[in-house]
Amino acid sequence: MNEFDELFNEKKKEEEQPTIIFPSDNQIDPNEEILKLDRLQRHNGVLILIYIGMSILFSVFSLFYVQMTYGDTTVILDNINLVADPTITVTDSTDSTQPWEISISAQVQNENSIDIPIIYMEIIFYSDNGEEFSYTIQEKDIVAGQIVLLEDTVLSTFDPVSYDVNLGFDFSGLFYTLVGLLPIAFSAILFLIIDRESFAYDTKRFKKDFWNHVGTIVFGFVMVWVALLLSQMILTLLGVEGTSENEMTIQNMFTANPLNLIMLFLLLCVATPITEEVVFRKVIYNFVEKRSNYIVAIIATGAIFGLMHVINYGDFIQSIPYILMGLVFGFIYFYSKKNILVTIGVHFINNFITFMIYVLMVYGFNIY
Repeated sequence: MNEFDELFNEKKKEEEQPTIIFPSDNQIDPNEEILKLDRLQRHNGVLILIYIGMSILFSVFSLFYVQMTYGDTTVILDNINLVADPTITVTDSTDSTQPWEISISAQVQNENSIDIPIIYMEIIFYSDNGEEFSYTIQEKDIVAGQIVLLEDTVLSTFDPVSYDVNLGFDFSGLFYTLVGLLPIAFSAILFLIIDRESFAYDTKRFKKDFWNHVGTIVFGFVMVWVALLLSQMILTLLGVEGTSENEMTIQNMFTANPLNLIMLFLLLCVATPITEEVVFRKVIYNFVEKRSNYIVAIIATGAIFGLMHVINYGDFIQSIPYILMGLVFGFIYFYSKKNILVTIGVHFINNFITFMIYVLMVYGFNIY
C-alpha cells in the first residue's frame, strides 16, 4: 500500500460518514415531536377531574335551586291538568313519504299557586301494527291558574289508531343557560390556565401551517354536516321522528333577550367547543390511543361523545347524530396531528350555525 492508497482510503472514510442534519425552525424532529406531545399530556388527569368536579358541583347547585324555588315537583306536576281530552284530526298530506297530517289541539290548566316557566304535552301515537312515535308541544310563562291552548300539526308515516298523553313542566331557558354555562365556562377558563403550554404549542403549530389548518377546519365542517345528513337518513329509516331532548332543551334556552343571547353565544360557541374538545379529544382520545390505536380512539371517543349528549334524557336512539359528529371530530384531531385548535374550530363553526338558526327562529324567521 502506498501513500496514495492511504489518501484514497481516508477520503472514502470521510464520504462514508453519516451526514447529521439539524432541524431548522421550519423542520421538526419527529422524535422530539413525540416527546413534546407526551410532555403536553401531563395535565390530562387534572383536566378531566376539573370537568367532572365542575359538573357535580353545579348539578348539586341546580338541584338545591329547584328545591328552594319549586318545592315538591311531583305536586306541581299533579296540578297541571287537561281541561278536556285533546282534539286529534287526521287528514291526507301532500308529502308522499309522510301521507298523514295530524292536527293536535288541547287546553291545559296550571292549577298551581305559582307561575310555571314551561308546560309541555307529549302525545305518543300508535298504529294498528305496533308502530309508534311521539310529538311534544309546549307553551312558556304560564301564570298560576291560567289555561293555555296547545296546538300544532305534525306529519306521520301512519294513521294512528290510539294515543297516550303525558303532561309535564320545565324550567326557564335562563335557568338552563346558567346551569349549562357556569360549569363549562369555569372548566374552559381553568383549562386555558392550567394547560396553557399545550394551547401555546398548538397555536404555534397552527400559525406555522395556517392555511392548511384553515382548510382542514372547512373540510371538517363539511364532514360534520354530511354526518348529520346521514344520521337523519338513519333515524328516518328507523322510524324515529322529532329531535332529541338535548336539542329541545337548547332550543328552549333561546329568548329574544339580548343578554340571554350573549350568554348563549359564550356557552355554545366559545366555552362548549373548548371544554368538550379538550375533554373528549385531548384527554380521552389520547388515553385510549396509547392503549390501542388511533382507529379505536376515534370510535371510542365518538361513542362516548354521542352518549354523553343524551344520557340525561334516556333517548339513546337520538345519540346517532352526536356519535357520527364525534367520529368526525376524532378523525379531524388525528388528521391535524392532534392540534386541538383545529377541532375547536370545526366545533365552533358547527355550533355557531346552529346558534344563528335558533336566533333567527326566536325573531320569527323559521328557515326549516
